Amino acid sequence: MSGASIPYHLRANKAIDRYAFLELLSKIDRYSRIEQYKYIGFGGHSLEDFKYIHSRFGICNMLSIEEDPDVYNRQKFNQPHSCIDCLQQPSSEFIDKFQRIQETMIWLDYVKPSELRKQIEEFQATISKLDILDIMKITVNAHPASYVPSQKGISSFKLQEDRINHLKKLLGDGDLFPSANVTEDMMTEKRFPEALCLVLKHAANLAMLGQSEIYFQPLTAFSYADGQQMLTVTGIILEQSITNDFWDTTKINKWELSNIDWKPPRRINAPNLTIKERLYIDSLLPNSEAETIQKELGFSFDSKSSESLEMLKTYVLFYRQSPYFSRIVF
Repeated sequence: MSGASIPYHLRANKAIDRYAFLELLSKIDRYSRIEQYKYIGFGGHSLEDFKYIHSRFGICNMLSIEEDPDVYNRQKFNQPHSCIDCLQQPSSEFIDKFQRIQETMIWLDYVKPSELRKQIEEFQATISKLDILDIMKITVNAHPASYVPSQKGISSFKLQEDRINHLKKLLGDGDLFPSANVTEDMMTEKRFPEALCLVLKHAANLAMLGQSEIYFQPLTAFSYADGQQMLTVTGIILEQSITNDFWDTTKINKWELSNIDWKPPRRINAPNLTIKERLYIDSLLPNSEAETIQKELGFSFDSKSSESLEMLKTYVLFYRQSPYFSRIVF
């Protein structure tokens, strides 16, 4: 269901998000052993996330949900470990029947913008069934042009108006759309993930209504693009009585990549570095600022100097989570 056609090794920004997720899990592991969790996700044809999570934490109870029969058959062929079960089933059907038995971690990795309402409803249905210390991650399409594309002769103001009206219609004004928070000026490429993050906040609050002791606590929120822009939010179910102890033990509230109060998502937009560039930049880190490194390099990564600096700042922040991809000649 994640169904991405771009090869994994060409999706550097998504890879950074994945490595940041693993680092987040390692912090939660200080409080609740990740090895004991059941991991459920949309593995795609290669089951990459499953391989990384099993390798890092030793989780042996893993389930991949896939609706497409061709992708499912590729999963079965590429199945890297015997502890990964592959199930051919629509996500809505799985979530409807899902019963939480043990500590659970679920990643709903969506793609289609036309199904946003269905995705938000599945997100709500899932977290309403989770229990204390269960982990929830959701990824949705945050590319505004996928919802309403720009057209020749249409002003930016009209385009933003069309996009917010489309979003209201898609989600249901006054239902899943938080009209008091999402505004027209968020209907741009850079701010659209912020709008969808507020939608997820609203949806999570609605799903947890009536729960007096437990709540959905956001932990990270990122946007990235390796093609179309995506938003990804990770959170955990906490109980009021353990909240302070959870922060004290995990230190997630002190982590530079955390987002525990629904702030605008952090943008991942790292430059495409050569090996020589990366080695040089890494040699200056962590004790140099992006501005200093930019001057030392003597060139930009984008025609706009401000955008180039923003990309470099992203790398400086995420350099420990940035993957290495190399060609191997046999």
